[in-house]
Amino acid sequence: MGVTPPTSVPPKGFKTRASFYNPQVLHKVLIVQDFILTIEDDNLRDLFRLAFASTMVSYSNYSYEPSLGRRVSAGRDEIHDFPVAKAIIDKLTDMAEDIAWMQEHMKSKSLDVEIFTDSFFHCKKHLQHASVDLVITSPPYLNNYHYNRNTRPQLYWLGFANSPDDLKKLENLNFGKFWQTVRDLDRLDLSFPLPHTDIAQRLQMLRNLNGEKEPYGGNGWANYAAAYFNDCYKFAEGIRYVLKPGGTALVVIGNSILQGVMIPTDEYFGKIAESIGLELTKIDIPRATRVGNSIIQSDVRVGKAKSSHQLYEAVVVLRKP
Repeated sequence: MGVTPPTSVPPKGFKTRASFYNPQVLHKVLIVQDFILTIEDDNLRDLFRLAFASTMVSYSNYSYEPSLGRRVSAGRDEIHDFPVAKAIIDKLTDMAEDIAWMQEHMKSKSLDVEIFTDSFFHCKKHLQHASVDLVITSPPYLNNYHYNRNTRPQLYWLGFANSPDDLKKLENLNFGKFWQTVRDLDRLDLSFPLPHTDIAQRLQMLRNLNGEKEPYGGNGWANYAAAYFNDCYKFAEGIRYVLKPGGTALVVIGNSILQGVMIPTDEYFGKIAESIGLELTKIDIPRATRVGNSIIQSDVRVGKAKSSHQLYEAVVVLRKP
């Protein structure tokens, strides 16, 4: 007896330079898609979709290095076959264990959950003033990690995007602006004052670098950093709005290195928060080393800059008086 071919097909708008999945892997992926479509319960079907999305790159011919790129470009072999169903089942098992843990620890308490699919910059539309006890978040880092490009597989395969035009809205809503969208501007400055810091001087130092490279030089990167910190200011204002008096915010954020200039993002964000009336309780650095894709110099990445600068990750702890 022959094997019934899957009825699902890859998303038409999803294009890659090389095959995203090799034929045997693609066949298994499409069979999984067929099965997911048979699940009648919306919530359960979404759990399967989420498990697929979280594993789908691991058995593709692409990988995160940390940006999405071909495995062969990183010196890795293509994946010609893979136990796709097992990978998804293992992820679902992990998810079920997490849910069971939560249910066990919440037995004596009621837990109401509400999800807003919106930017935190629009928090006033959804949350009352001084209504939140605790904020735990990690905004994008100042490393030009292009979230749209790096999550294209998930966006297309889950049906959130069908063409590049569908990604424009997400790009414009991003925390900070991608370097590619502001590098050609003459000059983009901070929209707020931040006395008793060297942030303006550091951005000017960055702006003066590599002028001969035009948009690829320091001015474009200074525009990118200024747009990022302008959003940090808006973000801090939102935290101040939603927190109750005595409430706490834990913000995980990483420093950055742009064109060889170290940017202590955590320190500047703490100062920004203080400038709008929040209390900076402390800055913890649980991860003193991290790998990232900050643009350290024009063609120098993290590995070649460790002798002079180091990327780290910090937790900025804020409190509303």
